[in-house]
Amino acid sequence: MITVHDSKNTLLVVAAATLAQMVVAMSNVVLPTIAPKLADSLGLSAVLIGYQVSLTFGIATVASMFGGTAVLRWGAARMTQVSMAVCGAGLLLFVLPHWGFVALGSVAVGAAMGLLTPAAAHMLVKYTQPERRNVMFSIKQTGVPVGGVVIALTAPALAVTVGWQWSIAMVLALIVLIVLLVGPRRTRWDDDRDPGASLRQQPFGGVPMVWRHAKLRWLSLVALLFSTIQRCLLTFTVIYLVAEADYGLIEAGVMLSMLQIGGAVARVPWGWLADRLGSSLAVLTSICVLTISATAALALLGPAWPRPVVYLLFFVLGAAAVGWNGVFHAEAARLSPPGMAGMVAGGTAVFIFGGVLLGPSLFAGAYSVINSYSATFALTTVAGVAALALLVLGRRAARTEATAVAGAST
Repeated sequence: MITVHDSKNTLLVVAAATLAQMVVAMSNVVLPTIAPKLADSLGLSAVLIGYQVSLTFGIATVASMFGGTAVLRWGAARMTQVSMAVCGAGLLLFVLPHWGFVALGSVAVGAAMGLLTPAAAHMLVKYTQPERRNVMFSIKQTGVPVGGVVIALTAPALAVTVGWQWSIAMVLALIVLIVLLVGPRRTRWDDDRDPGASLRQQPFGGVPMVWRHAKLRWLSLVALLFSTIQRCLLTFTVIYLVAEADYGLIEAGVMLSMLQIGGAVARVPWGWLADRLGSSLAVLTSICVLTISATAALALLGPAWPRPVVYLLFFVLGAAAVGWNGVFHAEAARLSPPGMAGMVAGGTAVFIFGGVLLGPSLFAGAYSVINSYSATFALTTVAGVAALALLVLGRRAARTEATAVAGAST
């Protein structure tokens, strides 16, 4: 097993993990981004996209349970390649003009997401220094909003000109690039794999490990709520702006891109701040307060709001509600038992994907009763308040544990 940190391999690992994260992000946001056009072509209601997103992340939730064990057995680099191949198959299914193929493609993309998270965590922990992990995980997680920005800026324009299917081609090109990047280095990167690892030994992956660890349990419950808020924003922003704020599809896509830009720009600074302060929980608490304020403002958004103010609002929303992931994943890796970062990442991913699974469906269900996107978005503020309460409880539990350890040592 590699114990000396190789700077060249560190850069390559971070690049591969970031590109792979970008691919799955682009794959799971492309349909929500062009939901009005897709709904018209299939003869369905645009709000049903919430169920498509839930299907994708439902499969991701299940796949992540097995992802940690798969990484231990076959290696993180190999599972990265498998994830990309499965994601590519899902994208090809998306272009077929029937909702059944969209559903099958969503299953494939969800499986790819669930397999990738523990693989990326395992490689990053193996090849990055502990004191820089918040930044490195945050760099990797920038792939999510950057991929979202690319899709938000291109897919709506393609949808109203030559057809949204053309956005699939650039994602497939990235998949080929990642497979070529990882291939020659797979043997070295996977030198710590354990062929004897079995799903029978740990049928629920890292979930029991996460739940038994008090700090990881609190952290994962917060991530469940954060991911719920994030996915509701990414899924319904375009529909909200078109339906109730009198925006055109392309302009709404630009606003969605501002959300993603805010997340991309903020992730590395959040990670740097967490490393500098030595406290990921303090940074996550600040992010939570900012999320509560920004989502409350979003619920009040109207057609008369000045465009610069709306741009600023979506940037701040992105910085908070989309920018939290890197700090979270680094903290989860820090709390992981030695050699188990992939297993823990798979376990925490169940909570993250679980929030995404529940969020859009609950949003769609709430909208069917409330019949107002703005009022339904107010529920994300409630979720933010609940996350803040959990963070306070988690920090108290951490202080209690630290006091108990100090007392035992004396």
